[in-house]
Amino acid sequence: MPTPPSIITSVNAMTSYNDQIIIGGNFQFVGPSTGNVVHLETATGKVLPNRYCPYLKVVGGTQTAISDGSGGFYIGGSFFWVQGEERYGLAHILPGCQLDRNFNVPKDTSREVRALLLMGDFLYVGGLFPTWSDSNQKFLVRLNRYTGAIDNSFNANVDPTASGVFDLETDGQALFVCGDFTSIGGGSQQGIAKLSFHSGSLFSSFSPIISSGTCLDLYYGTDANGSPNFFVGGDFSATYNFAFSIFPNGTLTTWNPGPNAQVNSIQQYNNTIYLGGQFSLVGASVATGLASVNNGTGGIITANYNLNGNVASLAVFGDTLYLSGSFTSVKSVGRNYMAALSLPSESVNAFNPNYDGSISNPGSDFVPAGNGVVLVTSMRSTVNVLPRSNFAVLDEVTGAPIEGTPYFDFAIKALHRVGNRLFVGGSFTNVAGVSRNRFAILDLPSYQVSPMNTILSGTPDIRTITSDESQLYVGGDSVTNVNGNTRNGAFALSLNDLSVSGWNPNLTGSGESFLVVNDLVFLGGLYSGINGDVVTTNYQAVDKLTGTKRNIPSTTNFPSSGVYAQAVAGSRIFLGGQFTTIGSIGTFNNIAIYNLTNQSYEQPNPVYGDGIVNHIAAYPDGNVLIGGSFTGLNGAIENYSFGVFNSNTNTVSPWNSGFNDVVYTSMYKNGKYYLGGAFSNALRRSNGGLVRSSLNE
Repeated sequence: MPTPPSIITSVNAMTSYNDQIIIGGNFQFVGPSTGNVVHLETATGKVLPNRYCPYLKVVGGTQTAISDGSGGFYIGGSFFWVQGEERYGLAHILPGCQLDRNFNVPKDTSREVRALLLMGDFLYVGGLFPTWSDSNQKFLVRLNRYTGAIDNSFNANVDPTASGVFDLETDGQALFVCGDFTSIGGGSQQGIAKLSFHSGSLFSSFSPIISSGTCLDLYYGTDANGSPNFFVGGDFSATYNFAFSIFPNGTLTTWNPGPNAQVNSIQQYNNTIYLGGQFSLVGASVATGLASVNNGTGGIITANYNLNGNVASLAVFGDTLYLSGSFTSVKSVGRNYMAALSLPSESVNAFNPNYDGSISNPGSDFVPAGNGVVLVTSMRSTVNVLPRSNFAVLDEVTGAPIEGTPYFDFAIKALHRVGNRLFVGGSFTNVAGVSRNRFAILDLPSYQVSPMNTILSGTPDIRTITSDESQLYVGGDSVTNVNGNTRNGAFALSLNDLSVSGWNPNLTGSGESFLVVNDLVFLGGLYSGINGDVVTTNYQAVDKLTGTKRNIPSTTNFPSSGVYAQAVAGSRIFLGGQFTTIGSIGTFNNIAIYNLTNQSYEQPNPVYGDGIVNHIAAYPDGNVLIGGSFTGLNGAIENYSFGVFNSNTNTVSPWNSGFNDVVYTSMYKNGKYYLGGAFSNALRRSNGGLVRSSLNE
């Protein structure tokens, strides 16, 4: 099934309508949940569909990639999961977009790979790693290209105080190393070195040419006479004006473009050399981030590309120049953080990946993938994003957001559908240009703002919405007046005409989670009184017609702090929040179960968390889904932020869901669970804010 899109920041609420998934939260974009290595169509920048090329779902940054020469790729970075499998900073991707399970490297969560070079049966790997497995090799190693095993016969002896190796190149005879070091290969050398492919020893004839600074990029090209040379870019201060070129023997050429700040990337197209970086001048010419210079002297050719940001990476393939960076416009054409220019005209072409955020150095890498496809790596996990302000409606089959849905100016906290009406609550004040103060009604299937306007005074924050057959129950913080009626913390609307009903629990505080059970409404919140008393705190059932408290679950024993979530499973109510005790009954760490049959809290408590519980939902299969900012349930650390408790067996599932942040909402539809929250990783894959699961992946 297609993958739901990534949601930037957070999904707080969810519901459905026919074959559509409706989400609300705190986000500005939605896009395919691919991870930070993607196959893009060169004609458009669109992601190659998952059915043709399974998303790699890389978790963590990916700084570099190279072709394996057989239709696959090696990728390097600071990642630790690829397609749900553990891989630490280095992986091999087979043709067909599948992880090579025969190629693996030792676990190291601190490893960051910045450079790769393939020669024969060996893969040379450079980066930021002070050790590799149990060897004494640092920053540069040689591996078996098929298995990932280290080859200790090669030892570059990189300066142990170095910052790292950032690029690798070859002229076919030797290995050229670019980075931040002062010694390598058994000799003193600053920033750039020429090593033996076989042993890693330094070519002493390659004389030092850098006295200070860091080499960031090497490009093996030709000078104006066709002779091989290396173009070098980096952070060398004024010594070499941040860019220079050398012959393979280390001799400095006369090429001198003179950028005034760091050069991140250099590429060549015929006799034109492209520089990308953080400079604002090249020579005497104003040039922001990108410039083309002459191959002979380095004199400026084109200085003004109207780039409104820096360039992190460049790549030339055929007649196309690809660039990434912090820009949002190139030559007055809108392009968010990645673009391509057709050469030699340098016109901005239709390649438009539309990333969700800036790409900085170390930036992205580009590798031709054949048949009109380019492989792109970056530190970004979402591409092809579409603007959606805090509200989106997704096609259940394709996962694509539908058009024509309204924007909300601030976050949505609650969604609830009744028939062809969608009730929305949160902290917003404007919906598609229409004033709506924290509560709005959308008419379905158009998703247009209903003319029916429930007017909330002041600046409330709506947190929960639910209903029975006749009324809509709404709770929140700082609710004081609804359509001119005094209502504190909670109110109800008649579903018949949407008028304010007589239901009035009169909370002294906020209503956070409401649950209808038979003739009762259980009110979870952070309050210090109901019906004007100063006794009832944080949890109580009230009559669903009047709002009068019913002294259930108790008249004297209440949770010690807020109740933010609740759900009913059979004859049991699961409630969660920030409490640690319930009156004198005993300890209940953030979760408790109230048994409706015997009208008491269950002890010993079969499920508890070590942090705040923000979401609880119960489903017919007995699964009770629990989300929050905890690190474990019942002491099991694999339940970080999310866990599954089965109410039939009274056990927490040992399943490791791989979430890295809070789950705020869930829904079950057509055999799948939809989970939303503030996470960027889930199921050991890159999944931003929204994921679909069978709870067993």
